[in-house]
Amino acid sequence: MVFSFFKKTTDKPDERIPPLRGSPIVSAVVSQPPAQTPAPVPVVDDGLDTTINTCYGIEVFEETDPYSEIAEHAAILFANGQYDVARSTLESVIQNNADQGAIKLWLMLFDLLRIRKDRDAFDALGLDFASICELSPPSWKEDVDPEPGKNEAYAAAGVVVLQGAVTGTDTVFDDLLHALSKGEPRTLDMGRLAGIDSEASGRLAKILHQARHRDLAWGLGNGTEILAKRFSARLIAGQTRDENMWLLVLELLQFLGQEAAFEEKAVDYAVTFEVSPPAWEPPRAKPAIKGEEKNDAVLLLDTPMTSTLEGEILQGRLDAIACQLIPGEECRLDFSRVQRLDFVSAGALATLLKEANCKQITIVHPNRMMAELLRVMGIDKVAHIELARY
Repeated sequence: MVFSFFKKTTDKPDERIPPLRGSPIVSAVVSQPPAQTPAPVPVVDDGLDTTINTCYGIEVFEETDPYSEIAEHAAILFANGQYDVARSTLESVIQNNADQGAIKLWLMLFDLLRIRKDRDAFDALGLDFASICELSPPSWKEDVDPEPGKNEAYAAAGVVVLQGAVTGTDTVFDDLLHALSKGEPRTLDMGRLAGIDSEASGRLAKILHQARHRDLAWGLGNGTEILAKRFSARLIAGQTRDENMWLLVLELLQFLGQEAAFEEKAVDYAVTFEVSPPAWEPPRAKPAIKGEEKNDAVLLLDTPMTSTLEGEILQGRLDAIACQLIPGEECRLDFSRVQRLDFVSAGALATLLKEANCKQITIVHPNRMMAELLRVMGIDKVAHIELARY
């Protein structure tokens, strides 16, 4: 029997699929709507060039100064006392480098070597600087008295100079006590006094008090009126701190003959420490100050006083600076003899200057290692930094 491989087709429709009714099937082609051009975005002229930012796929990087980062790193190392590391950091960058941005690093290294008293390395660096950068190098400067022989002349004339930050152990008190015991005349020159601690304030107040009561020919030289005014402004009624400074201010006002200012401050002192106020005592002896010098001191009241600081400022000890910051007045802080300001003190200084409310603060001639640290801490935003010229 032969079987067919093909099943015979039947005209009977498949009952499983119902027949279509209505209109015949017509093949349709669905077409996409034509692309529409987006409406133009209105252009706003704001003065800014945004051409690069509107280009997709382009990354914009902010350009930084690599030399600035190196300067900051070296300044912080120096502030922390890591002198050798700070030196090698600068030396590794300036070798055969005459870029304009690297000049600051050269000058920072010059100051570092001068502070470390490395004259040979300083001179060798000067030769390299001249040949590579084709500029005149800084000259070596010794830390000497700007007016040699002046202190000796003062001593011969019975003048005692109080300068910088005076502490209770300062040798200047030895001369004052000796003169007090011998009944010798003395004139105290406080024109360059930057600050005085509590112990020194108490010792000086007692010495001046005894000199007045012994009718000694003691007087105060140039700058004392300014100093008394600044110290007095730091003493706030009701704040029971630094009683020795209160006593010193009262003694200074006695010597200066400023009775009205004395009476006002004496009442504040009594209220603050809950004691009987000191009584005004008319001067018993003529002050050992010349008339023309006294007039000069009065004229200085209209000019900002420059306070000279020396040595190192460490561990946030800023008493010598704080006493010079008078709200509403100009203040000049001479940092030319300050060798180092550590990181802790730099942070404290930034806070102190921000809260001082002075009319203007100028930091005069800090070395360039320190100046960079001041910039890192943002002190250049609240004070003008005046660099020395080479």
